[in-house]
Amino acid sequence: MTDTRAVVVGGSIAGLLTAAALAGAFDEVVVLERDVLPEGEAFRTGVPQARQFHGLLLRGAKSIEKLLPGMQQELGADGAPLFDLGEQFLLSVDGRTVPPQTCGLQAQLFTRNFLETRLRNRVRALPGVLFRENSPVTGLLADRTGGRVTGVRITRSGGMPEELPADLVVDASGRNSPAARWLNELGYPAPEEVRIDSGRSYATAWLGAPQEPGFTGALYEIGQHATRGRGGFVAALQNQQVLLMLYGRGADRPTTHPAGFRDLVDGLGSPAMSEIAACIGPETPIHPYAKLINRRRLYHRMPLWPDRFLVLGDSLCIFNPIYGQGMTVAALQAEALRDSIRDLHHHAGWTRAMQRRLHRRTVIPWLLATAQDSRWTERPPVLSRAVAWLMQRVMSRVGQSPQLHRALLQIYQLLAPTALCDPRAVIAVCRPDRPTTPRART
Repeated sequence: MTDTRAVVVGGSIAGLLTAAALAGAFDEVVVLERDVLPEGEAFRTGVPQARQFHGLLLRGAKSIEKLLPGMQQELGADGAPLFDLGEQFLLSVDGRTVPPQTCGLQAQLFTRNFLETRLRNRVRALPGVLFRENSPVTGLLADRTGGRVTGVRITRSGGMPEELPADLVVDASGRNSPAARWLNELGYPAPEEVRIDSGRSYATAWLGAPQEPGFTGALYEIGQHATRGRGGFVAALQNQQVLLMLYGRGADRPTTHPAGFRDLVDGLGSPAMSEIAACIGPETPIHPYAKLINRRRLYHRMPLWPDRFLVLGDSLCIFNPIYGQGMTVAALQAEALRDSIRDLHHHAGWTRAMQRRLHRRTVIPWLLATAQDSRWTERPPVLSRAVAWLMQRVMSRVGQSPQLHRALLQIYQLLAPTALCDPRAVIAVCRPDRPTTPRART
């Protein structure tokens, strides 16, 4: 029997998880990375957002654990311990901290390069997985009709072209994916694209590890998120590395000037966050990032789709990174791919059905992100006022209802997107405002 080969374009987190999903189903899985991968935990070239805070939601952590069993334990042993989300991931509304509660949701916090390095080491060790660095892909190979992808064209070191045959090609090359151009070269039309840009940006200050044990866990100030589109997040990550992130729009756009950054933190009204920000000095690294856009390429709607080619991760759908959904959606897509890859050689039309399945993994995260971000666009949808009202009600009552608090955590973590439909949560949202002054007796 002829050996089978899958090619994964891109060595990012999405590419690594895709390789893990395909390992075992093919004799060889080749990960093609255009850049040279770093040694240790250095930042990877070509990832401008790497120095920003990255969140792996609980739903994504569960998928990664299925793809690479023991990953959670390894991260914990290297300095990212598990903690109860309700106890140490604190929500703050205009400086009023929501009372912590034990909710049984175990989470970990770490930087992107901390996670990516360990994922890469695990995937490298999988049987049949090969990495080829400094190997940019320039196009797809296809049969005479263009109806089936048969491999990729790459440029080797020194500029020499090469053709690499494959039984399956998966594009996980990221937000600047050239997949639409590759398909156009084979005669396919450009996919429809949807973009929602709320005009926000963010910046992250790296505060380092405290000299003495201090802040642990995380604090998310969300009081002005619904009304002004701004907020802040501070977390103690692996080995007590503390990061403080601000996001905003218009005049609230975060600055990299230390004094201005501290002023914006003070403007959020959270004394706990301001106390942590007070240690930001002239030498504190503050990294800005402005591409907080939601963009989805609707490949699943194309009238024709080539066999043996898939697109996933940021190549398919980009979310505003404020919501921390990107890595989790990539993990969900890789899990879906692993669960059905055995059908590739046995069912005609599998590739197109799989591409639609990959799209479906983006639907709920897309709705959660754009329902809020669309309110800040030039032409907000009709339901934007209803979304704003709901968010304001939830934020103002989350500290008074343990059920609402848990529902909000489950939604943010993509564990139960409909958690607000729980009767107790509905009652908390719809409860009339408490009077500010006692009523006179009649």
